Amino acid sequence: MSMLTPEFFDAAWKDSMPKDGMKHTKETWNMLAKNWRIDSKEVQEKKDKIRVDLVEFLVSNGLLKEGDSVIDIGCGMGEYSRAFAKIADSVVATDISTVMLGYARGLSESVGINNIEFEENDFLAFDNSITKWFNRFNLVFTSLTPAMSGLESVKRVSSMSKEWCFNNSFIYRDDSIRNILMSEVFDMPINRNWGNSSPICLFNILWCLGYYPKMEYYKETIDSEHELTETFAKNCVENIIRDRAPTESEIKMVYDYLESIAIDNKITKSTESLYAWTYWNVNDKKDI
Repeated sequence: MSMLTPEFFDAAWKDSMPKDGMKHTKETWNMLAKNWRIDSKEVQEKKDKIRVDLVEFLVSNGLLKEGDSVIDIGCGMGEYSRAFAKIADSVVATDISTVMLGYARGLSESVGINNIEFEENDFLAFDNSITKWFNRFNLVFTSLTPAMSGLESVKRVSSMSKEWCFNNSFIYRDDSIRNILMSEVFDMPINRNWGNSSPICLFNILWCLGYYPKMEYYKETIDSEHELTETFAKNCVENIIRDRAPTESEIKMVYDYLESIAIDNKITKSTESLYAWTYWNVNDKKDI
């Protein structure tokens, strides 16, 4: 297979995806959503800063404007959808998880935002359910979502836009607590959560399809302190074992270890993440 085809980079992308056994189904994400942790004040402030920085980037580069129509694919709890709704004329927030959408809808209503349409959708089903969205949006937005995971999803995202597409993906995430638990509790090799090859594969797929993609990088560092609780221990296990619900014995094992290293029942965690921001204009395309 030639190395300069979309199919080559599609195969490389899929081959690099995490082999943690996690299945991206409605049931899996509903389970994760129900256990969604409440971040510490420090973590939430950092997330707010990233969100502000990303929205400012979109606005300053002309990807997001007053009067725009936007779709947020894999919207999760809708943080970006709510930010877009303050600028754009209309926003569609879609996710595979009904639980996530319920959170997103409730949070939007609580702050008086009423220009977001919420819709459950399995973007990777590749059926005809999204034909109503073809060539409809000024901005098609994806962030840290398995909905963007290969050639077909890139084509679908591009077909839905009449102007811009944007994707935010991990290059790596290094979590100090995850690392020590993998090593000391689960006797697993430390995986510093390097992202799959999606940024470089996405860029090359777009290039092969005739687009002129651009890429920027964003780094975040978060140092946070957490109260040691069973919920915190459970969240830590879920960050390691992603193909099923954790057992009570695994949660207790992690809790007991964290208790042994806690200071005044507090756990300090350091996280460093690097993101790739890839964006392209569907009207700026060469003949191939």
